[in-house]
Amino acid sequence: MYKFIVPMIAALSSVSAADFFPLQPGNLWIYRTTSTGETLTVRVGTPVFLNRQVYYSLRGYTPQPILVRLNEQRDLVTVDEETYREEPVTMFSTGSSAGSGAWWDAPARGCDQQGRTLDARGIHDGPAGPFQDVLEIAYRTFVCADVGVESEQYAENIGMVRRVNSTIAGPRSFDLVYARVGHLEIEASPRGGFSLSLQDAGENLAAILRLRIDPPASIRLAFPTGQQFDVALEDDAGNVLWKWSDGKVFTQSLQDLTIGDGWTIPVSIPRPVQPGSYVIRAWITTASPSFAASVPLTVPAPDGEAK
Repeated sequence: MYKFIVPMIAALSSVSAADFFPLQPGNLWIYRTTSTGETLTVRVGTPVFLNRQVYYSLRGYTPQPILVRLNEQRDLVTVDEETYREEPVTMFSTGSSAGSGAWWDAPARGCDQQGRTLDARGIHDGPAGPFQDVLEIAYRTFVCADVGVESEQYAENIGMVRRVNSTIAGPRSFDLVYARVGHLEIEASPRGGFSLSLQDAGENLAAILRLRIDPPASIRLAFPTGQQFDVALEDDAGNVLWKWSDGKVFTQSLQDLTIGDGWTIPVSIPRPVQPGSYVIRAWITTASPSFAASVPLTVPAPDGEAK
C-alpha cells in the first residue's frame, strides 16, 4: 500500500546536472511521427511514497502506467507495488551494473527486449533541436517481429527527444515537438508560432487556435488526411475526457494547404463541471512541420465545499 505525498515533498525532486529523465509532477513530452502524424504523449504524474522511496507515476512511456524513480546511478527504475522489488526500465549510465556496452533487460515495453547504452554521444536533428551530446540507446528482441523499440535519444535535463519503433511498414521515428520540463518549455514551431487561448462562452469554452507565420514567409502544410487540427480536454491524470475529432469522418487522402499571413481556428469546448485541474491541448495534424500548444484549466470547488 502506498500513500500520496504532500506537494512540499515533490519539490525535492530537483533536476540534477545529468538527468536524462527529469521526474517532476506535470512534466510533459509530446512526440510526432512525420510518416502518419501519429503522436505519443509521455507525462509524469503524482509522487507516491513506497518502501521508503519517492516514486512518480509515468504514463505513455510504456504501454501501461508504471511507478518510477531515478536511482543513485540516475537510471530509471520501476517498482512492483506488491513485492517492493525494483528493476531497471532504462539504464542511462554506461558505468552501471550492466557494464559499458553490455546489453541489459528492458522490461515493461510490451515485448521482451534488451537495451544497450552507447558510449559515444550523438546529435539530435529533430524539429525541437538541434541537441548536442545526446545519449543514445539501442534495443533488440529475439521473440517479437515488427514490434517494439529500436532506438532512443535523450538530452540532458530535457528527457527523451526521439524514439524509433519497429513496425511492419519499417522503422517509425517519433520526434519531440513539445516539452514542459519544470519551468522550461520547448515548442517546435518553425517560421512562426502556434498558440491556444481560451475565452468564456457560457456553458462552453471558446478555444482559439492561431498559427502565426513570420512575414514575408509562407508555409506549406501537408496533411495525411482531411483532418487539419485536433483539440483534447484531459484531466490531471492524462485521461482524455473530450476530443474534437471523436465521431467525425475525414477523407483518407493527402491534403496540402499553403498559409501566408496566419491561420485562426475557433473551437467550442464543453466546460468541465467537476472541480479539479485540467489541460486543453491543441495541435495541427500535419505530417511536418509540427505545431502544438496547451493551456492549463482549473475548475474551483463551489464556495463552502472543501478544496
